[in-house]
Amino acid sequence: MAATWTVLRDFRSGSTRITIGGGLTAEAEPHLATLLTGASLDAPLTLTVDLDALTTSDAAPVAAFLARWATARGDGPELMISANPLTPTGRLLRATLSRHAVLGVVDDLTGPTPADPRRAHLCLPADRQSPAAARRLVAGHCRAWGMHAAVDRAMVVASELISNAVQHAGTDVDIAVAAAAGSVRISVRDRGAEAPRPAVASDPGPVSEGGRGLPIVAALAADWGFFAFGDGKTVWAAIDNADG
Repeated sequence: MAATWTVLRDFRSGSTRITIGGGLTAEAEPHLATLLTGASLDAPLTLTVDLDALTTSDAAPVAAFLARWATARGDGPELMISANPLTPTGRLLRATLSRHAVLGVVDDLTGPTPADPRRAHLCLPADRQSPAAARRLVAGHCRAWGMHAAVDRAMVVASELISNAVQHAGTDVDIAVAAAAGSVRISVRDRGAEAPRPAVASDPGPVSEGGRGLPIVAALAADWGFFAFGDGKTVWAAIDNADG
């Protein structure tokens, strides 16, 4: 049976859970690696991989792959693993996963996600007031985090990302702001499936401010990109806290 997976996000608590079922083969590893990377872009506090529905007689490749990813994640979210100890596959997975210090194994996926003062989230509607709300969110937290050099650029980037999402996707959006490694990371998720595109002056839309789009983001951010999911997409940008 081929591997299948679903992604469940809770933006308000900052948790993301990936549930994997079926058999995880070597051929499926690149797809899972891409999925893990994409799931990290929404700046979750925790990223839990639920292996309860996984069917495999050899847990070593699964554990080795997840350990490699956890080691290489850098400033990404904490990676937690769930494997049911009451099933033969779960017991095998837990025994194998416990050998990797970078992987934490949990029994309860329903507990609260611990708060992190270096992460903020806001859900915004698709209207002309949302870019200003995003700017206030970003400015307030950048100053609270002592990232004063990034404030102006981060405000503009947040405004452009929200404006572009509202104008082209026309859906509610989630903005997550996180501080890590001397930079501010802004992630904007909408419910549209199309790839992000630069806004142009002739585009009609409900947003009267901003909307100059992705060229502005590319010019101000140290790095940026996007990742498409089945239920929408995330566009993210990292802004260095440095004069320049």
